[in-house]
Amino acid sequence: MKLTRRLFGVVSGAALAMGTVPFAAQVAQAQESSTLVIAVPSDPAGLEPGINKAEPIGSEIILNVFDTLVAWQAPDFAELEGRLATEWSVSEDGMTFDFTLRDGVVFHDGTPFNAEAVKFSIERTVEMNPYVEASLGLIESIETPSETEVVFTLSRPYPAFLSILAQPQSAIVSPTAVGELGDDFATNPVGTGPFKFRAYQADTRVVLDANADYYRGAPKLERLIYTIIPEASTRRLELENGGVDIIQQAGQLSAVPSEEMAAFAENDDIQILESPSQIIRQLEFNNSLTDGPFTDVRVRRAIAMAIDYDGLLSGVFDGTAERVYGPLTSNSWAFDPEVMDLAPSYDPEAAKALLAEAGVDPSDLTVKLYSFQGSLWGAVATFVQANLADIGVNVEIAQTEFPSYRALHVAGEWEMALDGRQPWYNDPDAHVTIGYLSALKNSAMTFRMPENAELDAKILEAQGEADMEKRKTLYGEIQKEIVEQVPGAYLFSPKLIVFARSNVEGLVVNSAPPLNEYWSVSKN
Repeated sequence: MKLTRRLFGVVSGAALAMGTVPFAAQVAQAQESSTLVIAVPSDPAGLEPGINKAEPIGSEIILNVFDTLVAWQAPDFAELEGRLATEWSVSEDGMTFDFTLRDGVVFHDGTPFNAEAVKFSIERTVEMNPYVEASLGLIESIETPSETEVVFTLSRPYPAFLSILAQPQSAIVSPTAVGELGDDFATNPVGTGPFKFRAYQADTRVVLDANADYYRGAPKLERLIYTIIPEASTRRLELENGGVDIIQQAGQLSAVPSEEMAAFAENDDIQILESPSQIIRQLEFNNSLTDGPFTDVRVRRAIAMAIDYDGLLSGVFDGTAERVYGPLTSNSWAFDPEVMDLAPSYDPEAAKALLAEAGVDPSDLTVKLYSFQGSLWGAVATFVQANLADIGVNVEIAQTEFPSYRALHVAGEWEMALDGRQPWYNDPDAHVTIGYLSALKNSAMTFRMPENAELDAKILEAQGEADMEKRKTLYGEIQKEIVEQVPGAYLFSPKLIVFARSNVEGLVVNSAPPLNEYWSVSKN
């Protein structure tokens, strides 16, 4: 969603109302102990749950304006805690989820939160948002026995459903505000969260004010300002000069380049917060092609063996990313260490031998490599291009704007592409089902896996298995089978990195989803 160029609400200061914010005024705002200024690289999209498709900036704003029924508990983010739900139970068959809701909560517009609001919100997202078809689309019915009880019944068991309810798309909206605002709700979101939406100015900023009546207690900050600064160098300077309090890398390959971390490391006024992520960036093959060299697993394996993974991590990322060996990162609870031994290793001579065995003359092989735009994506593409040139394969790089890239990727109009998956819930289902289930190959940017009844059945069995140890065993088998098929070359997992002024306290970086909540954050 591209937000319309209209200013909603009023932000303090005549300068903002006129569409300009002098640098000195921004510095003064950032230096106020009650205001946190967060630099982001682009205008937000998906500011409200009903249409959000995991856009990073809009998703983070949602989790600060709205509440979900449950959320991942800081600082470890290993267990779910209640938010708008105080307790819940799951039926033995794993298909019915019964929630007791928090009483006395009100939306920012003063209307009451209740079970009907939950039903309205989730059904609205399912209706509006094709992105949630594989998850919230499993809901068969939502019942509201009382104002403080809501019961979800699924069409089949889905243990990750609780994790799904912690996503931005599952946040609870004000039915009254939706009814009154219509389409304008997308730029005037109303929730129950710790911050109230105050104003939006296109390509400039989003302003949130503290919700003094928040049921968990008022935030320590009075205001959040997301200021839009496209240039990484400008964001860095503003952080150094005190014009902003926080800049985020968040795995987007669009913020402060890794080589500039050294400068921050020597600056006592700036702190660097790092956390492993479950984000995966990879070189994908279009596995649904019926002809061409990549239909041969030996060719795919040769390409994967031609990539210098350690050189990529040290040369391009300088320690800000980690190796990935298969469909899951090594910090996933379902990761199988045996995958590390099965994954292709850097061996150009063995790669050449595999191509020869497959009857492929690399000098006859010219491939277009599609990539996202941005300097770091360009660096990754150039690195891969050089690696493949070493085994005689000619690669043409095509960096493409995201809307066009997404369209051609979903349509299958490509052979090889750089892509990635950023999980929005802490479960292997977030990577495996969407990425590798052949029935979903045309629905998103996936590996476009060919029909494989055995693998598909195992993926769905793992998705629905209620016993977590059995699920882990199934996902281990799935990982090893996928790695053997070489649907792509798994490149790296970027660390989640947040740069903040030294007086920012209480910020904890979440790994899945990689979105920050600011309710507990303060400035000294």
